[in-house]
Amino acid sequence: MVLIGPMAVGKSAIGQQLAQHLGSAFVDTDVVVVANHGAIAEIFASRGEHVFREMEARAVAQAIEDAQGSNTVISLGGGAVLDSGTQQLLARCTVVYLECDAATVAERVAKNSGRPLLAGDAMGRWRTLFATRQPVYERLADLVLDVRRGTVPELAHRLEDALVEYAAAKTAAVPMPAATKEVE
Repeated sequence: MVLIGPMAVGKSAIGQQLAQHLGSAFVDTDVVVVANHGAIAEIFASRGEHVFREMEARAVAQAIEDAQGSNTVISLGGGAVLDSGTQQLLARCTVVYLECDAATVAERVAKNSGRPLLAGDAMGRWRTLFATRQPVYERLADLVLDVRRGTVPELAHRLEDALVEYAAAKTAAVPMPAATKEVE
């Protein structure tokens, strides 16, 4: 199961909580990149975004490969979904888009100055990136979890329930109409 969505939406926190509930492993691909290559901000500064995206795509591919046949919860960086190879790999996974708006993430974005793509006008940059990436998130998602309200534990429980329902519907081979895709 893979969590996608914009920066600061809570993919790591919700993913960790969900993995605990499921008794599963949790992989944050940003953490993998940092462990293998150093701080993301330093990679951007010294080698550029293109090199970072290549490292990120390799980390995502490895995480998905390692997770095959397990209940591993994988959290992707906000821009990871832009890679066409990553998009193809996600077609084999259950993908959950954590949906929000700028107001939901504003406080988190303001607190975290270590995001290289948000240098300068952080919220202006966030809105621009989100506008570009939102259609990709929506297209790739099997499930959508609205994270505008609720604590991390509450959101993880809602997601766990939605995943159980999704798996049951998929097992029954009953196509889910798009209108019922959203998690309340």
